[in-house]
Amino acid sequence: MDIESIFSPGGELERTLPGYSYREGQLEMAELVDSALSDHSHAIIEAGTGTGKSFAYLVPMLLSLMRDRSRRFIAATSTTTLQKQLYDKDLPLLLKALSADIPVAILYGRGNYLCIRRFNEGRNEKSISGTRRSEKELRFEEWVAETDSGAVQDLFPDVPAEFFYSYASDDKDCLGYRCPFASDCFYYGARRQAQKARLIVTNHHLLLLDAKNRDESGLDYDEDAVLPGYSCVVMDEAHHIEDEATEVLSRVYSAYRVSRILDYLTRKEKRFGSSSIIDFLTPEEKERGSGKRIRDDIAHLRTLVDQFDSLLSSVLFIMTEKEILFTPAFYSQYGDTIRQGEAASQEMTRIGNALQSGYNERPAESNEVFVDLIHRYGLSLCLLADTLRDWMRFSSWDEEIPYASTGADGKVEIHIAPMNTGRVLSRVLVSHLDSMIFSSATISVNGSFEYFEKRSGLWEEKDRVRSGIFASPFEYRKNLMLLLLQDGSVFSNESTGQYVHYVSEAIASAIEASGGGALVLFTSKKMMKETYQILRDKLDDLLVQDDRTPRSRLLERFRRNRDSSLFAVSSFWEGVDAPGDTLRLVIIVKLPFTVPSTPIVRARSEAMDRNGGSSFMEMIVPEATLRLKQGIGRLIRTETDKGVVLILDSRILRKGYGRVMVSSLPECYIPEDAMLGNLGEKIERFLY
Repeated sequence: MDIESIFSPGGELERTLPGYSYREGQLEMAELVDSALSDHSHAIIEAGTGTGKSFAYLVPMLLSLMRDRSRRFIAATSTTTLQKQLYDKDLPLLLKALSADIPVAILYGRGNYLCIRRFNEGRNEKSISGTRRSEKELRFEEWVAETDSGAVQDLFPDVPAEFFYSYASDDKDCLGYRCPFASDCFYYGARRQAQKARLIVTNHHLLLLDAKNRDESGLDYDEDAVLPGYSCVVMDEAHHIEDEATEVLSRVYSAYRVSRILDYLTRKEKRFGSSSIIDFLTPEEKERGSGKRIRDDIAHLRTLVDQFDSLLSSVLFIMTEKEILFTPAFYSQYGDTIRQGEAASQEMTRIGNALQSGYNERPAESNEVFVDLIHRYGLSLCLLADTLRDWMRFSSWDEEIPYASTGADGKVEIHIAPMNTGRVLSRVLVSHLDSMIFSSATISVNGSFEYFEKRSGLWEEKDRVRSGIFASPFEYRKNLMLLLLQDGSVFSNESTGQYVHYVSEAIASAIEASGGGALVLFTSKKMMKETYQILRDKLDDLLVQDDRTPRSRLLERFRRNRDSSLFAVSSFWEGVDAPGDTLRLVIIVKLPFTVPSTPIVRARSEAMDRNGGSSFMEMIVPEATLRLKQGIGRLIRTETDKGVVLILDSRILRKGYGRVMVSSLPECYIPEDAMLGNLGEKIERFLY
């Protein structure tokens, strides 16, 4: 059995899967993935909508596992929804089609699993107090009784998630082997299944956390960490990698984070016999006084941390931005002041080391989970101390980005983010793997993968990287019209009022011609609200994104009403799936350039320019191009979909970088005489 015999007309997939149809791009992509896995090389793949990329990477993974029983693979998606689709739908079909006996598991983060003990304690408290449970609470209890996974992703659709999260699993509240429900624990059950599996379906965030954990703990990739050991990864929807890696691989310090750990160490809890975890694990405390000593040390550390937090807040009080990029000028002015945090960092390190080296006197099996927990508290304190110390003495301007933001407690939070995610990903993840396959529908810019390679860790691995672009099988030239107005306005910060007036006129004309069914994508909430206020009484069935309505509910309302139109920003640029004529018009109000003032973008731009590059052409334009491709990708989702994309920002026609953007888009019909005056006529004629 080989790739061609599986995917070709008359092959295994066509014979066993109802409705399967041969797609040349899918076969070619599968062959590329198969060769990369066989040769222990990496790959970057762009596969257009409708290619069937899930099958194109899953089949080679399964074949490779059938050939070599010693390997374990990871399939990582961007969302838990996509995880479920792979695990619940795609993999069972393929395993049956290939007659493959390969153990497969799905693994979410711990907080996605129900803690049976917490649920039973909560239900018992309500029973004792006589609290009456609502219909939805009773439905939740039905789900608990029926569920095999205990995962929030499998919750009944009519049960609010807040019921679940009241009883979600938490390692800081776990009894481990001492739990009366240990044998039935959903989280540990999922981990046991993952350890037995040879293909694990997880998400980007958990994969990156695993890589970070291995780097911090010095664990090899054949050992178990956040995930069981593995040698190959396929990352789908990989265009998210830079933002996700920046978030996960950044180091963070705040007084709030330190205080939470100290609270966990000293808080009296029922699971420790109404004592703290420190006293619980120190039975001889009365004789040697170790429990009291460390409690005194913790009290002293609290004082040092609070004092430094007040000092830091006073230093940053004069700065009014929500996020602050620290520059050499800041360190020159305030270096002596902020280095007063040395005492806090030293005490954190001392206590952290004591926690990691103590409590090792062969604990009873029932207490192992608590010893492991206290060791992790110690490691966390040491890592926080290292972050604070590195920030106070900061010098690695070409490698990292120091900045501050507002933390969960409303106070200062210090971040040290990677300047170049590619170099970090290469060091902590890619270089350790036999194969790393990145796949997405939007990953190339003007036919090149260079932008992505530099951010994914593959630039450092160029000697063993394969790549391929596989076009969508959909007839874009026939079914997609791209309108670029020859007389459109060019956005500028100096004339936003005029631009909003122009945008409102064009949107009204376009939606009236399409009869609704429009998704209008903004890059600014302010402009969206201003435009909505102008058009709310002129257009029927107009929806607008707000802070009160959940995204899912807004999308459902949009899908349910065929002729409604939706004004949205940010998250609606991707992940919107409304096949059919519910969505027949996408309007892009402004080219989606990243705000250059955010600390990370500013620091990376300045570093690139400082080193002789052009941050605008090498970073800002490629990023906006990929985002533009995502926005346009909302439209054609099936072979029969037909629609119009209208880009109102005329910079795409009048600026040199516009050619790069247009050439990166699907090959569609672009009339050369589109004007504001004939806009409605062109849309109506094309759609109807």
